[in-house]
Amino acid sequence: MKQFFKFTFASCLGSFLAMVLVTIFFIWVFGSVISSMSKSTPTVKDNSVLVINLDKPIYDREVTDISSIMTTDGLSMNNIGLTEFISVINKAKKDDNIKAIMLNVSVLQSNGIATAQEIREVLNSFKESGKKIYAYADMCDQKSYYIATIADKIMVNPAGMVMLSGMGAEVMYFKDLIDKFEIDVELVRPKNNAFKSAGETYILNKMSDSNRVQTRTYLNSIWEVISTQMAKSRNITLNQFNEITNSLEGFLPEDALKNKIIDYVGFKSDYKDSISNYVTANYKLNKAEKIKFVNYSDYRKTITDTYNTKKQNIAVIYAYGNVSQGKGSDLSIGSETICKAIEKAAKDKQVKAIILRVNSPGGDAVASELITNEIIKAKREKPVIVSMGDYAASAGYEMSSNATYIVANQTTVTGSIGVFGVLPNFSKALKKNLGITFDTVKTHSNSNPLSVTTPMTSDAKILMQKNVENFYINFINKVAKGRGKTPEYINSIAKGRVWTGKDAKPLGLVDEWGGLSKAIEIAAKKAGIKEYGVVAYPKPTGFLSQIINSEIQEMKMKSFTKELGKPYTFFLELKNISDMQGVQKRLPYIISL
Repeated sequence: MKQFFKFTFASCLGSFLAMVLVTIFFIWVFGSVISSMSKSTPTVKDNSVLVINLDKPIYDREVTDISSIMTTDGLSMNNIGLTEFISVINKAKKDDNIKAIMLNVSVLQSNGIATAQEIREVLNSFKESGKKIYAYADMCDQKSYYIATIADKIMVNPAGMVMLSGMGAEVMYFKDLIDKFEIDVELVRPKNNAFKSAGETYILNKMSDSNRVQTRTYLNSIWEVISTQMAKSRNITLNQFNEITNSLEGFLPEDALKNKIIDYVGFKSDYKDSISNYVTANYKLNKAEKIKFVNYSDYRKTITDTYNTKKQNIAVIYAYGNVSQGKGSDLSIGSETICKAIEKAAKDKQVKAIILRVNSPGGDAVASELITNEIIKAKREKPVIVSMGDYAASAGYEMSSNATYIVANQTTVTGSIGVFGVLPNFSKALKKNLGITFDTVKTHSNSNPLSVTTPMTSDAKILMQKNVENFYINFINKVAKGRGKTPEYINSIAKGRVWTGKDAKPLGLVDEWGGLSKAIEIAAKKAGIKEYGVVAYPKPTGFLSQIINSEIQEMKMKSFTKELGKPYTFFLELKNISDMQGVQKRLPYIISL
């Protein structure tokens, strides 16, 4: 009895302390939020330089992230939203108090090259106002350097590097590891989908010939775009630029300086002094007029009308991340959430045009079908313009294909019109590694046709092959109808092949090159409106929901890793295979720039 009371008391005490700690945590969180919201809008004084640190994750729009409560910048400033960034730069361009921009670039945290291209383009529009941009980096990766080349002057830390080396794509293959665990994986795809290589990561240990060809083609296409721009900005020939890149003679600061890749070698504090001198001289200021440096996060707070409802509006629907069925999140596409957003925008009489901002490598085929169908319905009511981000491939392309008009960056990765299915069999692995076996009772020979613990029957294999063939034909027909082409033509350029936005336009897969700003401009023109507001869908997830979800996920991960030990990362990949529901439309690449 004493032991009972002892453990009961200990349990109650533990629960009480946990409640106290949780209460304190939430009081602190809400205090941080209220403190952040109560901060007054900063005043931007004359002779200011806007300091932009590109050291945060960059998404299509600002999203709430609970990690931001650990900062003093407010709930959304632990990441940069491209939409808001465009608004900030456009305001700074017209703001007489802002005399120049200082870029701090390092390792750019964006998923692809197209985001960097859009950032570079809006910075170029700032320069067109006659104002200067100066860039500094302690360590500059190639994507950051691409943005930095728009600057008038570039300085790099003496101990830093400029990682100028050209394009590369890396694909991770699991076949040998899967073989060690005695897992059988079958890849099912249409017979002419040799370029649809996503599932090859489980059945091969190196690139297939088709995948190597398409990868080399689109990498060369992207490099042609960005290298031409970088060479022009640095005032050197394209041949010289490629020679420097090929020989790595721009890596070390002294070599980069000698080869005109950068302008100065020095430290940030020195560069700030130099910028002050440049601005003072350029605007013929007195030495007594001190130059002020205002941070992006502070200047961002002066803008409250990025999204503003008016009598006539353009709705921007953000479809970011992998495609799946269900609700999704701010950084993943859930068919239920996106379909509701499209339906709501289509029915809203104040919304005159819809922009679907697609930034997705693909995902669940059924989910993309649902979204595509909703776009077709919305297009009957008003113009639907697709703005493609870093990726709009496979499922991401399908949902784009039936829009009224498609705008893509030249460096967008798109196409990948194809499907596949991955069918794992874990029975041998579970028996060998965990001592788990299975036995089956069936009423018919195919009662368990797609089990992950028993081999597929020949009938099931035929069924799955027919399934992916049907999905592919449907995919082809949808794209053909949306793009005004014949199914035969779309099939000839499809076959799962990946294209860049640059190459997709001549093929008729996209209509125009440009970013989100261009898409908004086109949407207004097609809707026949000049004065309009911009509204965003779907509503971002609140930080409280994210706290709860992150706690649940963290508990699951801790339990998972504790039970499985070292092989847990491998089993995460197996879980990824198992979570693929039916036929998939997705892109496999990790692109390095």
